[in-house]
Amino acid sequence: MRYHPAMKLTIFVFSLLLALPAIAGEGVDAAWKSLQSLAGDWQGDSGNASITYTVVSDGTAVMESMKTPAPHTDMVTMYHRDGAGLVATHYCSMGNQPRMRAADGDAKTIRFRFADITNLAKPDGGHIKDLTVTFQDADHMTQEWTSVANGKEQVEVFHWTRKK
Repeated sequence: MRYHPAMKLTIFVFSLLLALPAIAGEGVDAAWKSLQSLAGDWQGDSGNASITYTVVSDGTAVMESMKTPAPHTDMVTMYHRDGAGLVATHYCSMGNQPRMRAADGDAKTIRFRFADITNLAKPDGGHIKDLTVTFQDADHMTQEWTSVANGKEQVEVFHWTRKK
């Protein structure tokens, strides 16, 4: 059976559209597996901060517990899947809870971007806006936390090494 060239193109485009959700999901699957692989204890390069990652709720969430030196307080970030993306909810020492989404990612980099926030004291109040997690190898990773207050952004970079 012979198909008209326009029909071949239509079949090709339709097949590609059907495959896109699966292709997009593979990146998120790899990103999710990278987050789960963080389970354990990590030390910051300054030696003052540490993180413990725990896979919880039958593998459906990853809990990050960050311990920081005084006068700062400890913080928790919860990561989970949401459809074809990932969500991070940060329980911040500033007293608010920003939620960030990563629509895509891969085994090396996940970029969470601000979605919404609870308990923000005032519209221009300080809060975390974005988080980028970069996996160098099984024992090294970097976090870039972007905060915003009074319209000004500040980026803090943390380098982490797995405790042996």
